[in-house]
Amino acid sequence: MPASLFISYGHADQAPVNWLDRLQQYLAQSRQLNAIDPWADTRIQPGARWRDEIAAAMERASAAILLVGPAFLGSEFIASDELPTLLKAAAARGCSVYPVVTGYCAYRTSVLEPYQAVNNPDVPLEALEFKDQNRVLNDLSITVDREIRGRAAAGAGAAAVAPPLDRGGPLAQTIREIARALGDTRTAFRAQAARRDELVAAIRQRLTAEHLQYEKFFQKYYPQLSDAERFVFDQIRAMTDGPLHDGNQRILTMIERQPAVLDEIPSLVALRQHLVFWLNKYDKVFARRPDMCLLYTGVEDRVPFPDTIDRDISGWLKAHDQ
Repeated sequence: MPASLFISYGHADQAPVNWLDRLQQYLAQSRQLNAIDPWADTRIQPGARWRDEIAAAMERASAAILLVGPAFLGSEFIASDELPTLLKAAAARGCSVYPVVTGYCAYRTSVLEPYQAVNNPDVPLEALEFKDQNRVLNDLSITVDREIRGRAAAGAGAAAVAPPLDRGGPLAQTIREIARALGDTRTAFRAQAARRDELVAAIRQRLTAEHLQYEKFFQKYYPQLSDAERFVFDQIRAMTDGPLHDGNQRILTMIERQPAVLDEIPSLVALRQHLVFWLNKYDKVFARRPDMCLLYTGVEDRVPFPDTIDRDISGWLKAHDQ
C-alpha cells in the first residue's frame, strides 16, 4: 500500500504559476510505482465534508509538502488547522515536513522558521529560472520517494524479525542501542573537537586569522591551507563523513523504527528533531561543500541537542531494565 503524502498550499499562490500541478508532475512516477499517494484537497469530491476529508488525510500522512507563499501564510485555515496538525505529527510520530518556498513571503518570521526549507526562503521558486525551478522540484520528489521507501523497508524488516515490544524487553534493547550509538558519536565529536582546536590554533598563528564561528572560519581560510593543514582538515572532515554521519543516521533510524521510544523518553523527540536538521544540512550543504569539515546544528536553528538525553535514558533503563 503506498504511503500517503499530504500537500498543503494556498490557492491564491497558484497563479500565475500552478506550483501544485508542477509538483504533481514530479511525483507522478512514484505514484505510478505505488510508492506514494500524493493527496491534495483537489481530490475532495462535491458534497463531501471537506474538513473531515482534510483531517483524515493529515492523520494518515507519512510526509507532508508545504507550498509556502503569501497566501499560504495568510490562510486562517492553514494557520489554525493544517499547520498545527502537521507540525504536531512531525514531533509526535515522525511525519516528515518539507516546506518549499514558492513566492516571496515572511517565511523567516513565521511558525515555520525553525524548519529547514527545501530551498532558500530568500530566493523562492518564482525568483528562479524555469530549469532551476525544475531542479528543486525534481530533487524534492527524489528525496521524498527515497525517504518513504527507506522507512517502509525498515518497517517491513523490523516487522519480520521483531516481536511486539514491551518495556522490559526489546524496547529496552532499542533504548540501550540508542545509548551506545550516542556514546560512539560523542567519542567521535570529542576527538574531532580536539583536532579542530589544534588546526584553528595553527592557522591563526600562521595567518593571524580572525575569530569566527568554526564553520565560517574554515570556509574563509580553506583556500589558504598549507599541505599539512589540509591533511588535518581532511581528517576532521572524515570524522563528519564517517562516525558522526553514520551514528546520527543510525540513531534516527532506530527512533523511526520504534516510535514508541518517543513516548517513553520525551527528550528523544528533541533529539529526533536535532538529527533531522543535522542530516538535512549534511545532504543539502555539507556534501556539496569541500570547504566544510565540520557540521553544527543547534541553538541558532532552534533545534539544540538535548542536554538531558543521557540522564533521561539512564534513568529509564534503571527503572525498566530489570
